[in-house]
Amino acid sequence: MQAKDFLCEKQNKSTKSLFKGFLVLLEDLYTEHQIHFKKLKENIPDHENTISQADYFDKDKLQYYRKKILDIGNESIRESNSDLEKFTINFKF
Repeated sequence: MQAKDFLCEKQNKSTKSLFKGFLVLLEDLYTEHQIHFKKLKENIPDHENTISQADYFDKDKLQYYRKKILDIGNESIRESNSDLEKFTINFKF
């Protein structure tokens, strides 16, 4: 395996791990948001319509943020791979 390919593969794996972590955090935030808005609706039933209007973090917004994270991660990988093409990399034994 060439040194540049090896380094590129390692860098890609690290970047993917990072943005997968962001996706997990996003899912956690979404779940917490849903739990808290459900509690609000249960505890203040007279204002359920107003609470629903304030609920900005729905499935569509979750998918929008997921796509943004994936786009940013993939762009970072492409940019990093492009930058590595500017170098000559050798293994040192």
